[in-house]
Amino acid sequence: MIICKEKAMKRILSIVIIVIIVLLLCACQPTPEQEFIVSKSDHLAEQRIEGAALTEDTVTTESDGQLPASDAPTETTAAPNRMQTFPTRWDEEDIPIREYVTLRIHADVETKQDGIYPVFKTRTHTLTSEDVIAIASKLLDTPKEMQYLNARTKEEWGRELKEYLDAVAAWEAWVQAGKPNDGVDRDEAGFDPVEVEETTKWYAEQIQNAPDRIETQKVSDYSGYHINESVSYMLRDGGFACISAQNDRTWRNYMHISNLCKSQGYLYYAYQYEDDKKPGADASMKRSAALWQEPTLTRADAEAIAYRELEKLGFSDFRIAYGEKAMLFDVGETVATVRVASGWGFRLNRDYGEYPLIDVKYEPCELLNYGDDDAYAVNEPIGEEQITVFVDENGIQSFTYSCPKEIVGKANANVELLPFEEIQRIVKNTLSVCYPVERYQGSADRQWELEVYRMVLTTYTLRVRDSDAFYETPCWVVLFDGWFGQERNTQNMRMQSIVINAIDGTVVHDKQGY
Repeated sequence: MIICKEKAMKRILSIVIIVIIVLLLCACQPTPEQEFIVSKSDHLAEQRIEGAALTEDTVTTESDGQLPASDAPTETTAAPNRMQTFPTRWDEEDIPIREYVTLRIHADVETKQDGIYPVFKTRTHTLTSEDVIAIASKLLDTPKEMQYLNARTKEEWGRELKEYLDAVAAWEAWVQAGKPNDGVDRDEAGFDPVEVEETTKWYAEQIQNAPDRIETQKVSDYSGYHINESVSYMLRDGGFACISAQNDRTWRNYMHISNLCKSQGYLYYAYQYEDDKKPGADASMKRSAALWQEPTLTRADAEAIAYRELEKLGFSDFRIAYGEKAMLFDVGETVATVRVASGWGFRLNRDYGEYPLIDVKYEPCELLNYGDDDAYAVNEPIGEEQITVFVDENGIQSFTYSCPKEIVGKANANVELLPFEEIQRIVKNTLSVCYPVERYQGSADRQWELEVYRMVLTTYTLRVRDSDAFYETPCWVVLFDGWFGQERNTQNMRMQSIVINAIDGTVVHDKQGY
């Protein structure tokens, strides 16, 4: 009996010692100002968006740009008829966020002029052939002949399916043989049975819908166009046009219509031309730069044409977010590219209440990706509806519509936003905790500088969890950059940003979409 008691006492003493050691280790770890949260599980933003009607008991959120003495957030209430205001500048110097890494903030703060922040609920609109035909019929002249560019016959689809199934069978045989080292480079993860079933079904659908033969067809309108096809049209006036639209398991939901082009034309922007003139540009880039031609159209005239033509197409509620001099290229028969027109390229987004837009170039950019090595993404939100047009004196010559949506309704007329002091704290805390340390590690002789240079309170597309819908949500887009011991080069910088949900302070993950 005494022996059992001694064993029990030793066991209790061991547990106490372990607990003390764990507590001491935790106390020694550097603790961020507040736990960094990528996505919250309490659905706070959804509750505030879909909450009860707001009352007249409203206070206006104002700030002089200075952090409060306490970290406790200021309580703020919003109502549809009351403004929520924020400072227009935020300036702070030499904020130590990590050893050999400092942050400074010289940021213009852009917000809505009326101080009213609605939230719209949207859902994806699945493009149909009718949608594409309706746009093409208004943009293009009457066709007289069509030819499939990427169409495949039943036989060709069948051959592709056989190659896929042969690859699946070869991998399965290799696994059953014990994965011998036979000199063939194989993915050990192989083929998921569910994926094989879905892919086989998809191929079967392509075979069923494919023609027996591909040939040029005489046409009198665009009614024969089907989704997931790329088709070249000869027009009645002797010109050419191309229509391509995708809405299947492997492509984004989009349509692209190019006038003056035999194949799918593409835009070449002024900033690309400037880049191609730099020393070190490869031969193909220099050839493209040599084709550059200044447009005769002013930007103001080009914008007027774009808005006028888009209104005819039913897109009067879109606003230009970014514009650049551009050229429309086609693929020639004897050379790689042919310039068919010079004008202006514009990117437009739907207007959800006069929010300021992010006017950055449409190109790959580096985002804060929570320490992930794969930190490259396109600077657009998940599921962002977007229109890109190329305009010259004769109207819209290229039209691309991606991620089309339907507006379900206004989920909140003026949602309550966090005070600016809380956003300031979140920005500094996020850059302190989650900025990729392995990539931007300073040293005693190489101090790494970060600068926040712009903040925009705009709409950002966020997923409604467990739903196929989206909230067009007010979020802070915080643009920043980093360098070693020299001023930021605004001509060659990569756009780096974090996106903060203005309602609940969540740092939005670019892959999860909330």
